[in-house]
Amino acid sequence: MAHLGDKLADFFYQELPSAEMSEARRHLETCKECRFEVEQFERIHLTLRTAELDPPRRVVFAPPEGRSWPSWFGWRSAAAASAFAALVAGIVIGFSHVDYNRIVNEVHQADRAWLAVELNKRDEEIQRLRGELAYYENFQRTVMRETLENGSAIQLLAQRTISRR
Repeated sequence: MAHLGDKLADFFYQELPSAEMSEARRHLETCKECRFEVEQFERIHLTLRTAELDPPRRVVFAPPEGRSWPSWFGWRSAAAASAFAALVAGIVIGFSHVDYNRIVNEVHQADRAWLAVELNKRDEEIQRLRGELAYYENFQRTVMRETLENGSAIQLLAQRTISRR
């Protein structure tokens, strides 16, 4: 048999098939390296089983060793650089010509177009509802007429029944 290697834990916990277990025992009789590894595994296993390890009460993380680039310059340098960038941006924006009237007109046109679409949708909905209302009014008139006709027919039947008695 070759050295135990990956099968060391399986041998220690006796999880190898019986044929491999007996072969591993024969191998351990002749191989000092494997015998040493088994003994070492056994000592570690025993130490871990008998050790009363308390979990850490508090975990402390150390700050990073290297300094980041802003700390090289300090906060004052970063503030000065930010102020300078804002100044440059303000100058660039101030010199650029923006046609605000054109922008406002485009926004107004877009608003008018949107409003026209919304009003058309509303008008279509109103027309649909008017059609439904007309249908239901006609239906109500028909039901009322039929109810009156049925009432008249019932009265006539009642009168005929009374007169035949």
